[in-house]
Amino acid sequence: MAKERSKSTLSSNSTRAGVWAIIQCADTGKILLGKRAPKVNNGGAWNFFGGRIDQGESPRNALARELAEEAGLRVKTRKLIKLGRVSGERGPLDREMHYYLLRVERELAPRLNNEHSGYRWFSPTELPGVFNRPTRLAIRHGLLHRAARGDSRRR
Repeated sequence: MAKERSKSTLSSNSTRAGVWAIIQCADTGKILLGKRAPKVNNGGAWNFFGGRIDQGESPRNALARELAEEAGLRVKTRKLIKLGRVSGERGPLDREMHYYLLRVERELAPRLNNEHSGYRWFSPTELPGVFNRPTRLAIRHGLLHRAARGDSRRR
């Protein structure tokens, strides 16, 4: 399998590429979201788990690392299904964002780190109203619908 690399070459932390997981329960079809802790950026907003890609790190490896850090989930990178990539939403210097689907057998309880104050499994048709930007963009670009259909075509 070819190595997957982020195309972002900017070194600034604010412009480094990011990666997020749409975690879906195969049994119920529900989506796992984390609620941002009050003392972190976008406190109170709901989000997919994920974060920035470190220098030299592939998006899949970065997501596996972020899932372990934020939710205590140990994930094999081959289980991450590429859903799409969004970039340039705020202009040419904005970071590119990679999105993956992770299907789990049951609605698990993540072990949250200090970035999140809670979590909940939501039906894709009954989502909360306040999201962080990467989650909002994924929803706007139809990635939740692609996940529900099992559509993993490259974008």
